[in-house]
Amino acid sequence: MPADVTNKKQVVVIQCDGAVHEVCSGFMCEHAFNARLDAFQGYPEGTRYMSISCGGCPGRATLRKLKNITKNLKKREQREPGDVMVHLSTCITRSSTHGPRCPHIDYIKGQIERAGYDYVEDSRISPIASKRRAEGMYQ
Repeated sequence: MPADVTNKKQVVVIQCDGAVHEVCSGFMCEHAFNARLDAFQGYPEGTRYMSISCGGCPGRATLRKLKNITKNLKKREQREPGDVMVHLSTCITRSSTHGPRCPHIDYIKGQIERAGYDYVEDSRISPIASKRRAEGMYQ
């Protein structure tokens, strides 16, 4: 069952640090968010978007970055983590041309929970990568 996102005011997408440094600009995730496609369906107009990287294996900067977001949300916007939905980007949750599913995904999820945020898996779902996964090209 999809998460209720109708009350969220901010989306934070956590991307694979390796993918960010090597090949991915994050354009397609942001494009999917702006068009409310794939994992971004249901967000109300006015919901803001930002992306961060995990900080490198095993997701070592995830907690620090989310705590920084929490501090700034409270101080500058009087918002709480409950106003935010964290998305684990598809480059973390699924095998693709960027690489295999992140072997540290459970650790990263634990850090998100520890920071007090709700999260869901996925961001943009590439039709080409989905086809290749179904054909067994990606493990």
